[in-house]
Parts: sequence; C-alpha cells; structure tokens
Amino acid sequence: MLNRNLIFTSTALSAALVALGTSTASSQVTIQSTGTVSGTIQLPSFNPNFNNRVTRVDTNKSGTYSRNGTPVYTSNYVKIQTNANGSLKYYVDFKGIPVISFNGLLTSPALSGGKLTPYTYQGKLAGTKFQGVVQDEFGLTKAFYTGTVTDPKTGKQYQGTFEVNGQGPRYSAKNGGASPTVFDFKSDRPGSPTVKSLTMTNTPLVRLTITVPANATLVTPTPTITPSPTITPSPTITPSPTITPSPTITPTPTVTPSSVISPSPTVSSTPIVTPSPTVSSSDNNSLSPSTANIEFSNGNSFAVNSFVVNSARVTNSICTEQAKNCQPKPARSSSVIGPRSRVLLH
Repeated sequence: MLNRNLIFTSTALSAALVALGTSTASSQVTIQSTGTVSGTIQLPSFNPNFNNRVTRVDTNKSGTYSRNGTPVYTSNYVKIQTNANGSLKYYVDFKGIPVISFNGLLTSPALSGGKLTPYTYQGKLAGTKFQGVVQDEFGLTKAFYTGTVTDPKTGKQYQGTFEVNGQGPRYSAKNGGASPTVFDFKSDRPGSPTVKSLTMTNTPLVRLTITVPANATLVTPTPTITPSPTITPSPTITPSPTITPSPTITPTPTVTPSSVISPSPTVSSTPIVTPSPTVSSSDNNSLSPSTANIEFSNGNSFAVNSFVVNSARVTNSICTEQAKNCQPKPARSSSVIGPRSRVLLH
C-alpha cells in the first residue's frame, strides 16, 4: 500500500507548486512513453516461489533453446508433443518469477525532476521501489514516480505522484532483448528458484505507461492560442478614371423620298370568280357546250367532247343587231382535244 507520508517529502516542492498558481487536472490522463530501469531485483522473502504464469519455450529433442543458431539454454525437463500431422514438437515450460527492488531507478523522456517513491509491497515489505515479474521478458508491474510528467502529444506538464508500469523487449523476439528472462532464474526446475537475485543496468522498457490522476497539478495549462494578427485590409483601390463618353453620334439625316410611293393597290382577299368565258363570235357563231364525257364521283357520267354552234341564236342576234337579212349558216363543230376530265362532286 502506498505510504502517503512519503509522497511529498520536500516542503520546497509544495511551496513551489503553490507559487506557480497552477490548477489540478480535471480527469485522469494516461501517457505512453519509453524508458529504462535499473536496480537489483530479488524474490520476495515471504514468497520466494514461482507465480502461476507459464512461459513455454520451443527446444530441440535435447531440450536446448537456440537463438540465431546459438544455444542459449538447455533444460533437463524437455517435453514432447505430437502435432496434427504426426510430427513431434519439443518444448520446456518455465514458470514466471515475481521480483521486487529496494534500490530501483527509472528514467523516461516523459519524466523529469523526480524519482521513484517507496511503498510497501503487499503490506509487508516497506521501502519497495518497484515490483515486477520475470518471464520471456522483464515486466515492470508497479512503481510510483513523484515529479513532473510531460505529455508528448499535448505538451501539457503535470506535477504529483504517478503510477507507472512497463514491459521490456521479449527475449524470444527476432533480435532478442537485454532484459532478465526465465533463463536467468532457471525457473524450469520444480520447487523454489535456485537464483535469488539479479542486477539490472538500464534495462530498456519498450513500453512505459504513466497514469496521471485527476488531482495532479497541471503546471502548464494548454497555452492560449494567440489570435492571428489583424490583417490590414488591402489599400482601397482607386477606381479607374471616369471614361469620357464617346461623342454623340449625329443621326443620319432623314432621306427625303424622291417621290411619294403610291400604295400598292388593295388586293381583294376574295378572288373574283370570272364566269365561264363567252366564246368569241369572231366567226359570228355562239358556242354552246354539248354533252361532255364527265365522270362524277357517284358513278354517273355524260359526254362533253365538242361545242355545237347554235346557228339560230347567232343568226337572230346578228340579224337583230345589224338589221340585216341574215341567212342561217350551217352548224360547225370543233372537237376539243385533251384528256377526259374527272370531276368530283362535293
């Protein structure tokens, strides 16, 4: 349990916080970063046994684990497993090792101006700087850092005590890692581990999580964004000089018509139907149509192929007008040349 009396050991730090006139964070914030950890790790004195987490390592049939072709560890507790295709798989199970440190140090680009604050491990071991577990890599499971943390995403800084945890590089990864592993503690053996302690020096943490509580002091609030300077409006554009209008165009003089144009004679819209022309009586004969070959739409027809001279009418008319003795002349017919006409009756 965290010893609150150890969190703020310096009255100068408290006074500095008051002098800054800062405010507290409004909600819990989680910051991600990287770091390194140093110190001597050891098994807890009251529980020096394995934990319940198991790390399984593939080996050859002799129980040897190799990395990049180089043998790393050989176990006498090799096990065999038959794969689905009938092939055999050899492996060794290692148990995880719980560890603590009383002299641990933590560094991180996100942490400054402070150090790890001691606490009591499981309420029994006071003065613990951090606790962790050794498996395929070293895991920092709990520590408390008192100082300043900077959020790399927002630039905000907080002061207070922050809980941290992290993880070292996995040893089984392609490029391996430099953190303690189950090979160092030889935890493939049943019973209590044979290795009791191990010293770490700047063991890398590929992930470091820092929890900023809601009551942490916000040292640098989000800076007020200075508004952009007032943009001076572009100078008033002087309008182009007034364009003098083109001189008034004198209208073309009225052309006096050479003569009054008499209006066209009114054309009657209804054509004057000229009656059938009277046959000229140059030969002193009046012609009367004889029966023509006209075919009507109702199927009736009669013939019209010639004109017959009515000599009596002509004679009487001429004799009467000229008061002469006129002798009747024989009738003369004139054939009409042309196609037969089809007259449609409406």
